[in-house]
Amino acid sequence: MKTYAAKKDDIVREWHVIDAADKTLGRMSSQ
Repeated sequence: MKTYAAKKDDIVREWHVIDAADKTLGRMSSQ
C-alpha cells in the first residue's frame, strides 16, 4: 500500500460563508 501525504503547496483552502440563521447544525451539514 502507498500512503499519500499532501504537500503544503498542494493544499487549496477555500472559505464558504453560509447563512445558518434559524437552522440546526445537522440540517446545515447535510445540505
